[in-house]
Amino acid sequence: MQFRVFRPAAALAGLLLIVPLAALAEPAAPTDQPELQVADLPPSQELALPSSAVPPIDKTSDLVLKVDSAGKLSEIFDSADYALADVRDGEAEVPRLLVEAMPADLRRLDSTDLRKDVFFNALLPLVLRVNEDIGHDRDRLLALQGLQHLGLAPSADSRAWLAELGERYGVADGDLDALLLRVDVIPVSLALAQAAVESGWGTSYSAQRRNALFGQTAGSAARYAAFDRLIDGVASYARNLNTHPAYAGFRARRAELRAARLELDGYDLASTLLRYSTRGTAYIRDVRAMIRGNDLVELDSARLAADRGLGLPAAS
Repeated sequence: MQFRVFRPAAALAGLLLIVPLAALAEPAAPTDQPELQVADLPPSQELALPSSAVPPIDKTSDLVLKVDSAGKLSEIFDSADYALADVRDGEAEVPRLLVEAMPADLRRLDSTDLRKDVFFNALLPLVLRVNEDIGHDRDRLLALQGLQHLGLAPSADSRAWLAELGERYGVADGDLDALLLRVDVIPVSLALAQAAVESGWGTSYSAQRRNALFGQTAGSAARYAAFDRLIDGVASYARNLNTHPAYAGFRARRAELRAARLELDGYDLASTLLRYSTRGTAYIRDVRAMIRGNDLVELDSARLAADRGLGLPAAS
């Protein structure tokens, strides 16, 4: 069987497809004929995207930390050469250090600057890790959209995955455009700022006892949600912005930035969260002041390291 490298200019957003030459020459099958099946991920006996198109995430590189002391956590960050200044300058990636809970003594730190550093250092890898999972799903959606633009149908595995993803994001019938509106990352600057405002730098009761940094409620404004780990709370926050009707404006503005090929701007997108808090515009002012006052936009381009790198001490 002959193969041709095909480069659809816009449909696949730069991805390469390797498909049989005969398949490209034939139009999509009419409805009364057997449906043309095209597998995407994982590769199968059918036509397939190259494995590099949507690479898997190596979760074995994540290092989970359960540390009670802010001082001990700072030592671990130092041993990993992890400093926000280096990340801001683009000189360092963020190590895959996933803190399970904020240190219990965070409130007792004498230095406000040290409290901020510990908080942002602990939260940044969690936000990036959640975004990594969302981005992986988005990449796969974009690949499927590219196949759709070529008149090709997804495989049974892909249809099952789309159904599961649609259920998770509240989208019916595998609508790719509707999914792409929702399956997208949250700007790091926005997530960090909201968490700092909502949790008092990780010192609030909900942050300390419930691993809830974003003021999430569980069905009632009087009952706050609780999570087993901080990352579960971060994932819940991202899902909330990506699915709740109150944040349709957030998603629409994010899509506008995507369509204009602009970077996602947390300071800009904060203006769409009028319904996030009963404080309304005052809340938006606080979030934006947090972004500007702590140079958080400079962290929007932060990236997780490919692996844990250095020989770090074991979690304790």
